[in-house]
Amino acid sequence: MKYFQILFVLLLFTCTKSYSQVYDKAIKGTIVKFLKWHKEGKEEKLGEHYFVPRYDGTGDRKRYFDRDSLELYYNNFRHSGLISELYIEQLKEYFNYYEKFLGDKPEDGELIKIEGLDQDIVLNTFEPEEILENIGTLKITKILVIYNKALVGINFKKNVDMIFQLTKTDNKWLIDYIGADNTNKNSAFSQ
Repeated sequence: MKYFQILFVLLLFTCTKSYSQVYDKAIKGTIVKFLKWHKEGKEEKLGEHYFVPRYDGTGDRKRYFDRDSLELYYNNFRHSGLISELYIEQLKEYFNYYEKFLGDKPEDGELIKIEGLDQDIVLNTFEPEEILENIGTLKITKILVIYNKALVGINFKKNVDMIFQLTKTDNKWLIDYIGADNTNKNSAFSQ
């Protein structure tokens, strides 16, 4: 009887571990594919044209980002097969927020600087090279999977840690959120 109990515990531990390893591998695969996709600039097929401000009317002008161009930008993320609609909604909120900083219509050829658009929007950081140049050496430091949600801590190099939140949809992990992990007081991203 004792032999069967030991065998059962070992079998349970082995099955649980392999189940977790399958999740970990699939989650890491999604994150790595996305980072490589972003490094290649796949979301920016039209370059800076996505973020071109539009000006309508006279006097009390309406200022906004070109919605059609932004929708093409969002669709590039959808077509990647790596991003959830929750992530895309966060991008939309980002542009809606920064839209209020658009100034008056510039003269032809005049460059516009919009505060907040000078960071890597996709990775939510001003230092994307710290991440993108270290994709091959990333290490999962923490992973928590509950049902169809995963919260993942990733280290790219000393003091460069990120958090990824994913959702499993139709048997596929999709990224919901990317942000800095400032758990470490020496984090390169802490303010």
